[in-house]
Amino acid sequence: MQVSNERKAPVNVKPEAVSGEPILKRIFRRRIRIDPKMVRRLNIKLGERDCETFSTPRGDLDWTKDQGRNSAWEDIEELAESIKKDGIIHTPLVCSFKKFTESSEDGEDGEIFAVQGWRRIRAAVLNKQEYIEVDYTEDLTPEEAEILSFKENYNRKNLSDTEISQFLWRVKQRHPHWTYQKIGETYGLGGKNPESKRKAVASYIAHQDFLQRHKKTVQELDINPKKLTRNTTIQIQATARQIASNPNQQEQIEKEILETIAKNSIPTTKLCKTLRTQHQQGNKITPQQALQTIKTKTSNHIQLTLPQKTLQALQKYQSQTNPNQKTTIETTIIKIIENHLKQQGYL
Repeated sequence: MQVSNERKAPVNVKPEAVSGEPILKRIFRRRIRIDPKMVRRLNIKLGERDCETFSTPRGDLDWTKDQGRNSAWEDIEELAESIKKDGIIHTPLVCSFKKFTESSEDGEDGEIFAVQGWRRIRAAVLNKQEYIEVDYTEDLTPEEAEILSFKENYNRKNLSDTEISQFLWRVKQRHPHWTYQKIGETYGLGGKNPESKRKAVASYIAHQDFLQRHKKTVQELDINPKKLTRNTTIQIQATARQIASNPNQQEQIEKEILETIAKNSIPTTKLCKTLRTQHQQGNKITPQQALQTIKTKTSNHIQLTLPQKTLQALQKYQSQTNPNQKTTIETTIIKIIENHLKQQGYL
């Protein structure tokens, strides 16, 4: 490794604890040049349990595949082209954990792991760069590195609900005594309000609990877990709780709602709303019966799916219309259709 100009920071880190101090302000790191192929993805296992693995929150992406669920080819290829043009703007942070992982098979002396900037490093490999500049440190514990990796990915908003939920589930197993608020504070979720932190983490843990309970059903129906967002599972759970006659029936109803949605491509919100409304009216119907109710109500209607650009243009049109002449988007669309039908001689 070639050493470039050094950049220092105070050294004050205890490997056995996660400090509340800003991590980047207290570690010693230096700028070096390194072959990007030498850097490994963050994945340190210090014990037998899954929660004793410290890793990036992002799922298993493959930048060598140009299609499929785990393909990251387009994402990395686009980034590689950008780096060719402008270079790496934000220097990746890498770390050697030899101080803390001498007994670990994943932490052999000399191995370097990406803490922040893994995609930039892989893009550099794709560009066949002989070396890149990185910030190198040996002062981070595996857990501190994991926290930094999570915060960067979370703040960039490129994590799915499933990735975040699985990550926080592992953190909770590792620290069963931590409250949801403590997890939110440590990993930077939920804004500044303590209660919002607690609620954010609780919703992600509940989301993962749902995925765990229905793992077999999701696999059998071949549902992409990334499409089961927090909002989707929250709606399903809330509906099942409301219409279940007893707690033991709730999980079965959740499964039936999942199956109905997956096999019929019906929006979750519409199905759940119909179920709740019917049960409030005293009609104890199943998810499949709710589907038939929806089909019956919409059989005499034409459903239109508007392109995003068209919808945006309509919204812009409405926002600029005289307040006294404003109408809903639905009314605007109907008038456009009526004018077209008149021009064609149907009206």
